[in-house]
Amino acid sequence: MIKSSRATTDKLIQQQGNLLHNRNKAVFGEMATFLESLGQNDDDDEDGAEFDDDATEDMTPTPTHTAELRAFQAYKKFLQSYARTRYRNSNLGKTSRATQIRDWLGDRVPSDEWLKTLGREMSFQNALRRFRDAWKRYLLDVPASYRAFRRDCLAFDRYGYQRPEQPSHIDETELDAILLLMLRSARELIRQDFIKRHLDEPRFTELARISSQFLQQVLVDEATDFSTLQLACMESLTDPAIESFFACGDFNQRITGNGLKHIDQLEWISPRLKPHRINTVYRQSRLLNSFAIKLLGLMDGDTEAVGRLPEHSSHEGVKPVLGENLEGEEVVTWVAERIFEIEDQIRAKGEAVPTIAILVTSEAHVKPVAQALTDKLESRSLRATPCVDGQSLGNESDIRVFDVQHIKGLEFEAVFFIGLDELVRAKPALFERFLYVGATRAATYLGLVCHQELPPALVSLRPALAERW
Repeated sequence: MIKSSRATTDKLIQQQGNLLHNRNKAVFGEMATFLESLGQNDDDDEDGAEFDDDATEDMTPTPTHTAELRAFQAYKKFLQSYARTRYRNSNLGKTSRATQIRDWLGDRVPSDEWLKTLGREMSFQNALRRFRDAWKRYLLDVPASYRAFRRDCLAFDRYGYQRPEQPSHIDETELDAILLLMLRSARELIRQDFIKRHLDEPRFTELARISSQFLQQVLVDEATDFSTLQLACMESLTDPAIESFFACGDFNQRITGNGLKHIDQLEWISPRLKPHRINTVYRQSRLLNSFAIKLLGLMDGDTEAVGRLPEHSSHEGVKPVLGENLEGEEVVTWVAERIFEIEDQIRAKGEAVPTIAILVTSEAHVKPVAQALTDKLESRSLRATPCVDGQSLGNESDIRVFDVQHIKGLEFEAVFFIGLDELVRAKPALFERFLYVGATRAATYLGLVCHQELPPALVSLRPALAERW
């Protein structure tokens, strides 16, 4: 039935196109020039157009198509859209592409009777296509359905949607939601016997392609840095027959604004997830662990996740040190002096220089700080290595300089945090978490540098800080 109706509409449109061309041989070249001046509009999508799938496949432009042919395909799409609205006694969007093409055509637009004849056939085809390959509607039309949903939200001021600068724009949260719904819909379909038995047939090519992406096991590190949507997408990549998913992370070390905030959110990702807490701290000194706990209380963190040292631990350590009102060369001079103190203490015990990391507030500071610090350390045959984009380079004995955003997952005997007050200004909602992550990367020594005084938000930590080791 669709094939027969499609032949009718194709013939109608081709005849109309030939009539237009016979009147003016250059018409589609002129239309191509006009179309280049048009942008995309929110009203471009018209109800029912998403079911023109077999028609639009033929209309998809390729690099080998001429501008005139692409213009004819746009003319064809316009006729389909406009005819459908005339048949339904509705109107095109005021700023839609179809409206602009209609106005450009002027008296060259076909008669209302002709449009309603085409519109009746188009509406008939669309009605039939809603039932043909219904599983494709369920899975592959999610983006089109979401776009229609978003248009309604904008039209009726729902859910606080803001109109994007470009109608085709989609932000990362919207994209994650669409991906998740498509993945979950695919999993639901693949579990159906009528699909499972025939998944290798050509008609299920799209489902087979998605199924080929499933993994026997999905492991996620630093899980709290991902949103619930992102984690749910990862969980939906597991093999439906096994559903093996494992994630680990610390809610107190979340350094993204949209990351996982509460353990209760795991239930939304999957009711099968079972949380297990690990609270043992295996490398920090008692004084640094105590400082981390104070910081956790200050940032109103998850106190149930507080790390505890084993009872048999005898590593007392030293207090963190603070340098204030340090600018320019004073910063690296202060850091170098503290490193010399560490080196003297360590070598007095007959041990090698420990691993040391310098954290700066942005990637732009990595190389300059590394170079300036190397100049200060040459007298002790030490070198600072810039770890651009978090890459861990240089010799094991080198002092490594990182942008603070790359510190997670690394461990050092000593950590210096340069520009703590600068970070407070740059990331007011997350600076405490960055400090907490930095503090928990250090096993024994922690140094903090402020270009001015210790920020008011951290003043209560001053009793736990020393001037030098």
